[in-house]
Amino acid sequence: MPVARWISLLLHPFAVFIALVLVAAWRLDPASLPRALAGMVFVVAVVWMFVWRRWRSGRWSTVDASNRQERPLLYGLALLLAAGYWWWLGGAASAMSTGVLAATAMICVAGLANRWIKLSLHMASLAFAGIAMLALWWPGGAVLLLLAPLLAWSRLRMGRHTGAEVAGGMALGVLAGATLLFL
Repeated sequence: MPVARWISLLLHPFAVFIALVLVAAWRLDPASLPRALAGMVFVVAVVWMFVWRRWRSGRWSTVDASNRQERPLLYGLALLLAAGYWWWLGGAASAMSTGVLAATAMICVAGLANRWIKLSLHMASLAFAGIAMLALWWPGGAVLLLLAPLLAWSRLRMGRHTGAEVAGGMALGVLAGATLLFL
C-alpha cells in the first residue's frame, strides 16, 4: 500500500495542475509565469486547507474526499477558485483562458456526474493535463499519459475507486483535453 499511496500523492491533481500551469505559461506566455504560478499555489493552498480541516474534524473519512457525499462542497470550492484563477490570469485576454475554462468544465461534469458515479479526479486531471500538454510540450504530455496505468493501479489498490470510476475519470479527462485541443 505505501507504493500505491506515494504514486497517488506524486500524481495528485494539485501536482499535475501545477505542472500543467508551469508548462502552459512557459510555452504560451512566459511573462505570465510568476502570476500563473502564484495563483495556482494560492488555489492549491486554499483547497488543501479546506480538505485538511474537513478530514481533521472527522467530517471526511479521508483527505481524498473518497465518499461521494463529501464531494459537493469540494466541487463548489473548486469552481469558485477556478473562476477566481481565470480572472486573476486576465480572463478571456489570458493566453491560458481556454485551458482554465476547459478544466473548469471538466470539474463541472464530474460534479454533475457525482450523483451517479464518483469519477476519479486523479485520473481525470492526469488525462486532461497529459492531452493538453501534448500540444504544448509533447515529451511532458507523453510522460503524463504513460503514467496513467500506474495511477489507475494506485487508485484501485488503495480502494479509493472502482474500475468504472477510474475508467470514467480517464475518459472525462481525455474528452476535456481533446476538446481543449480543438478549441
